[in-house]
Amino acid sequence: MIEIAYFKEEKLIQKLPLEVQVSIRKILKILDDEYGKDRDKYEDDGGYVVVIEKKEDFKELEDKAYIDCNKVIAEYVDKIVCSSGEVYTNSLIICNNAYNCIRINTTEFKRLYD
Repeated sequence: MIEIAYFKEEKLIQKLPLEVQVSIRKILKILDDEYGKDRDKYEDDGGYVVVIEKKEDFKELEDKAYIDCNKVIAEYVDKIVCSSGEVYTNSLIICNNAYNCIRINTTEFKRLYD
C-alpha cells in the first residue's frame, strides 16, 4: 500500500501508470493548497491518498484508518483509464467534515478483495 499526503512525496508514485500519477498529483496539490504543506496527515484536516496494491492492503487500511471497504460508501468514484488498457478507480471516502481518504486501486480490486 502506498500512502501519500503531500505533493513533495510524488516520487512514491513513479511506478504507477502516468494517468494515475496525474490524478494523484491533482489531489495532492489541492490538499497542500487548502490544508497546508506541513500538516500532520493523521492529526490535521485534509487527508491523504492510499494506493491499494494487493489484497492485504484492504485489511491494513481498515486497521489503520478504520475504513471497512465492505461497508464504506464513497462520496464519489472516478474511473481512470490508462493508455495501457488498465482501469483504476479514484474513490473519495469522507472520514469527517474536513478529513478525507482517497483510495486509488485497479478495477481488479473486486477480485483482489474477494
